[in-house]
Amino acid sequence: MVTNIILVGVGGQGSVLAGQIIARAAVLAGVAVATSEVHGMAQRGGSVFSTVRYGKDVLSPTVPEGAADVLLAFEKLEALRYLNYLKADGLALVNDQRIVPSVESLKLAPYPDDKTIEETLRRRAREVLIVPALEIAQQLGNPALTNTVMLGALSHFLDLPKDRWLQAITELVPPKTVELNLLAFDEGLKWAKRCARAPL
Repeated sequence: MVTNIILVGVGGQGSVLAGQIIARAAVLAGVAVATSEVHGMAQRGGSVFSTVRYGKDVLSPTVPEGAADVLLAFEKLEALRYLNYLKADGLALVNDQRIVPSVESLKLAPYPDDKTIEETLRRRAREVLIVPALEIAQQLGNPALTNTVMLGALSHFLDLPKDRWLQAITELVPPKTVELNLLAFDEGLKWAKRCARAPL
């Protein structure tokens, strides 16, 4: 069985690092992994899209449209932008944050309201969880921890051991931030256990 994860966000949110941590946790758990990264206009606050596939006999990093088990979105509009990649019975984990992309601003396109976004997500996904990751990170004193909070929430749904996640975080985040990142991960996991259904 192969688990397909799509990570989407806006440049600067740490979604690429999050994908690297997922991949490393899978490697540490002893399963095959394939990843890809498409940065787009990341340096200018544009879309960032990456994939992580892990399991048995993973040969390609490509996740076809309609094949992702999980859509991990660090920004709400980006969740809509890539919703077509999610399986009909998939899980959408969406950070409760709105960042108006520069491209949309230039087009003067309106940003959908929260209700419209959530209704659209729920029409496609089996389960949609709007994670207050930014709020949790701010409570911990650093908004940059948002991506690790999201990983903690995600870990509740995947079959990767917690100690492998913690090892991957320790290896990949800046040394001075390890303790805070581990705390952020734990807070995200606690939130998911309180608010979500059983793991996949």
